[in-house]
Amino acid sequence: MAAILGKKLGMSQIFTEDGDRIPVTVIQAGPCTVTQVKTRERDGYEALQIGFGEIKERRLNKPRAGHFKKAGVAPQRHLAEIRCDLKEATAWVVVGEAAEKPARKTRAKVKKAAGEAEKEVKETAAAEAEAGAEEAAAEAEGGEAAEAAAEETEAGQAPAAEAEAAPEPPVQRDIPSAGDRITVEAFAVGEKVKVSGVSKGKGFAGVIKRHGFAGGPASHGAHFHRAPGSVGASAYPSHVFKGLRLPGHMGNRQATQPGLVVVATEPEQDLLMVKGAVPGSSNAIIFIQTQ
Repeated sequence: MAAILGKKLGMSQIFTEDGDRIPVTVIQAGPCTVTQVKTRERDGYEALQIGFGEIKERRLNKPRAGHFKKAGVAPQRHLAEIRCDLKEATAWVVVGEAAEKPARKTRAKVKKAAGEAEKEVKETAAAEAEAGAEEAAAEAEGGEAAEAAAEETEAGQAPAAEAEAAPEPPVQRDIPSAGDRITVEAFAVGEKVKVSGVSKGKGFAGVIKRHGFAGGPASHGAHFHRAPGSVGASAYPSHVFKGLRLPGHMGNRQATQPGLVVVATEPEQDLLMVKGAVPGSSNAIIFIQTQ
């Protein structure tokens, strides 16, 4: 079971090769960072705690800042818990060095890097000029000795270059750990997912808008139009039962929409597109998991 946190960007449409129009919801899904791994031995159950959206450390309270510091990850704005089999989670969690997020370069870092690069170019040019002078002197003294020395130097540098270019073996672990990441690549096109979020708040609403009541006649002297009608008994039991569908606050509650199909994914932009509508307004935080 794969799961990820994301932000609802809005709705759009996709046209198939046959010309059919598919309404889709565009979601910025992740990337999410694993901030805690809960095991059966220590916590009594297996789960992954993931974070989405970076936040400045000065905006955190001390307990949450300490939590991220202990995990060794950057502070996250939103957290969610995924109950799953930790061994199976390695199939859709990016583990190891591949999970490291490239650091965002500031202007100062870019300027510093440019200065270092320019300095390195000047040093390289000076070294090449010096090497050219030495090579000319060596050729004047004896060409064969210079060629032999160059061959020995190249032979010594080749293994070192090959050793530096050799890729490190990928990290293999039985379960994920803090710092690993989850991306949209965990979801396949055609896969069914369910999306949870806080639905749009509609304020105080009557029974017709809130529950879909039919209402009464609109003419011929009727005085019953949009009222809920009878809600209780007479002398017995002389009270209104709990749970009746009555006017009240509509929306702004946790809702889950199951059975949505993944239409497309764009890993380069961390976008996930599902067929149909999902709970919440634009820019709302939602939780997506496979069924």
